[in-house]
Amino acid sequence: MCSSQRNATGNGIPKLLRLCHFHGLKEELARWRVDAFVREIEKEKRAGRILGFIRGLRLSARLVYALRDHLSSTGVEVHWGHIVDVGTGLCSPECDVIIHKPGSRGRWNGTEEPVMDFRFIDSRLTVAVVSCKSLIHRVDRGYCHRMAHYVANVLLFAECCHPARVKGLRRAAQEAGYRGFWYLYAWEPESSKYPHDETVWEDFLSQVEKLVTKHLADGQA
Repeated sequence: MCSSQRNATGNGIPKLLRLCHFHGLKEELARWRVDAFVREIEKEKRAGRILGFIRGLRLSARLVYALRDHLSSTGVEVHWGHIVDVGTGLCSPECDVIIHKPGSRGRWNGTEEPVMDFRFIDSRLTVAVVSCKSLIHRVDRGYCHRMAHYVANVLLFAECCHPARVKGLRRAAQEAGYRGFWYLYAWEPESSKYPHDETVWEDFLSQVEKLVTKHLADGQA
């Protein structure tokens, strides 16, 4: 097989471009897990730690950027915010990542250089929601139930988890109603190693693509 054929088989440059956000984010976030000082203050629950909420917010913001790039040719948009149900006048729980058709009912602090860009998205425009976690130990089984009135598709994406928990987390996510569970890398506390599996990232993007394609096709039917 010639080199050009091998590249086509492995998807070459398109694959590198598709996964570059995930590689960069894995390395960036993992440094704040494996560093000896950070591990020590996390273990002791010492004051002055970076809160898990902030870690999760950083992950979700970067995932928004990655999905915007990946879905740029589809016409959908990706934001952080609430889903609004016009019938009841109520908002969903906070959504780390909302994939939706263009348009929003409101935008908070969305200036030219915003500190935040929080959107209120009509439930009729919503394709899917991605719930983001930093270090995940267990699945929030109630989240899908609370979101059911607003959106049919909820995916679970974590920065990291213990490698021995992957199968159990996937099973628990499915049982709770999520479309699946994915993660950036595996990590054991007290370890400086954080192996990753690109097929997990590929599968996540593939699932998102399928949901977007189906939603857009249903809208044209």
